[in-house]
Amino acid sequence: MKLNFIKEILKYNELKIFLKNARNYYRRMGHRTLFQAKSAMEERSAKINSAKGLIAAPFTPFRSDGNVNLELIPHYVEFLTKNNVRGVFVNGTTGEGVSLTVSERKQIAEKWVAVGKDVFDVIIIQIGTSNIRDSQELARHAEKIGATAIASLPPLYYKPQTEDELIQYLKEIASSAPLLPFLYYHIPSFNGVEVSISKLLHDGKQQIPTFCGAKYTSGDCKELMKTLQLGKFKILSGFDDILLTGLPMGVTAAVGATYNFMPLPSNRILESFAAGDETIAWEEQMYVRQVLDIISKYGSMMAALKTVMNLFGPFNVGEPRLPLLSLTTQQINKLKAELEQVGVERWYK
Repeated sequence: MKLNFIKEILKYNELKIFLKNARNYYRRMGHRTLFQAKSAMEERSAKINSAKGLIAAPFTPFRSDGNVNLELIPHYVEFLTKNNVRGVFVNGTTGEGVSLTVSERKQIAEKWVAVGKDVFDVIIIQIGTSNIRDSQELARHAEKIGATAIASLPPLYYKPQTEDELIQYLKEIASSAPLLPFLYYHIPSFNGVEVSISKLLHDGKQQIPTFCGAKYTSGDCKELMKTLQLGKFKILSGFDDILLTGLPMGVTAAVGATYNFMPLPSNRILESFAAGDETIAWEEQMYVRQVLDIISKYGSMMAALKTVMNLFGPFNVGEPRLPLLSLTTQQINKLKAELEQVGVERWYK
């Protein structure tokens, strides 16, 4: 009897400590009550679930000395919003996120949120790294600065072999930011992690309460269909050249690199499909594909995309960071000539 009484006291004390820590945590996040924290989470989830249109994956602008050029980001935000880009996916593949330091990634995330929070529908911060502690730190930081959501790549060296292994890893990252919707960043062509997204989301939701969807950068339309049929997850299309294929299945938003310098053709895809004009939609999609086929012939795809932004975009975002190699002068001249032949004047306002 006495032993049970002591156990009950210990449980009560543990509960008090938990509630005290939770209360202190939410206050640090700017929420006076658990109700306010819950409301903030629901608001962010609603923004992700209702996201529509183009979400740019911005380039990280570098100065000539290789340091991050944060001063360019306000101009970047102004340009994207002028061209009906509805959000940004920061520090992803196009942004060379895995080539940045944790400090740089924080600075970039802070600037995009500070400048874009009142003009974009969503600001998603990619927090995947090569080690879980850095990812957890970046997740906490994204929550603190007021991002809409976080997304994470899988481990980049010790790769999970099953969906269950990956869920355990993602669970530890997502739990570091319990007030932020969490998306998985699926891009197997880059990182070699092949999993069933439908199974990952279905099983993962049972262990990760904030799990809300995925950035789906894959050409596997069968798996995309299975995932969308789950009905309760937000799937962001990740391949610009096949955007149209996902629209009849229910895709409503897309993340892409070409939306940085060529948003109008992809916006016309969305508008034409919505209006029932599939002929125009397919013409625009084939044009985007033609442009990407040209760009892909010149060195690393990410380096070439950044070069195109510098050639035809409204400002210069600098050279890529090693291990990506800048294009040679000869490559740049040939790329410029080829793209001019297909018409660059219709890319943006």
